[in-house]
Amino acid sequence: MFWYKIKTNEGSKEPYTYVGASNETFDGLAAKASRGEFIHLTNLLYRDRGEIKEWAEWDKSIEPAAYLNPTKIYSIMQFKGDPRLIPDK
Repeated sequence: MFWYKIKTNEGSKEPYTYVGASNETFDGLAAKASRGEFIHLTNLLYRDRGEIKEWAEWDKSIEPAAYLNPTKIYSIMQFKGDPRLIPDK
């Protein structure tokens, strides 16, 4: 499992950042996006005041997964591991 931070421009002033996992390698994920294929992220997380939290702490009614439209993605970054386990500093 690989962990990613993906920024999208969905038409609002500020970009939206998704943090989640995928079985795709970094190069594989970038290749899918460049071919116009939707990107599937699971185990979504969010950051609240610098702390990484489980999606269910924010919204228990939604499964912590998303398909991202590749035409809206402008940045893909890979974490060194599970962001919940990586120290901030």
